[in-house]
Amino acid sequence: MRILMISDIHANPWALDAIQEDAGPCDYVLCAGDVVTYGPNGSACIAWLRDHEAIVARGNHDNAVAFNAHPRASPSKAHLALAMRDWARRSLTASDISWLSRLPVRLLWSAGSTQFEVLHATPLDPMYDYRLRPEISDVDLASLLGGCRSADVLLVGHTHLPLDRKYGPLKIVNPGSAGQPLDGDPRAAYAVWEDGQILLRRVAYDQAALLRDIQNMPIEPDIAAGLTKTLINGKLF
Repeated sequence: MRILMISDIHANPWALDAIQEDAGPCDYVLCAGDVVTYGPNGSACIAWLRDHEAIVARGNHDNAVAFNAHPRASPSKAHLALAMRDWARRSLTASDISWLSRLPVRLLWSAGSTQFEVLHATPLDPMYDYRLRPEISDVDLASLLGGCRSADVLLVGHTHLPLDRKYGPLKIVNPGSAGQPLDGDPRAAYAVWEDGQILLRRVAYDQAALLRDIQNMPIEPDIAAGLTKTLINGKLF
């Protein structure tokens, strides 16, 4: 059995298409949230997930768009997050926003004898906690996992940083960001679970159409410039 694991698509269907081609056939798709904002085409990403019958948890940006809530993004991205929330609410259809509003904050899903828990940030704070990063200590990790519900695999996102970590019997996976990597590598990030093994992967894709569409969005020039630099360099400036 092969399971495609993705997170933080951020309205970038070009990255999704590249991931699909690079990963090859998969039996299921799991997504740890943040389908929308920052990129120019959230509707296409929602349609892709629905077409693939993906199992999707709600991210902080999904929640912000669905309920006109504050995204509570990291301070370095706060101005981008608020501007893109407002644009996404204007550009998405009512059906898109309704779909986002129905996403669970966390979910349990089983494949054979393996149980997966899917959420965006951490079990302690499923939408907003940024502390589950690759460099986290075992002591701090234990404090974040108190609410984990006896899963074999915990799939998270939010930090945009790939992670493959064992904690006791629990396997913790962050596939990295599909649509807006922040680890200095602009290639789309994803993971594949195959018969108990996790493989973190990257795939390059042509960003020309993505960057063109960002420039054509009715947003302030400084917002477009910030989004463009982040995508080209794979990190915030």
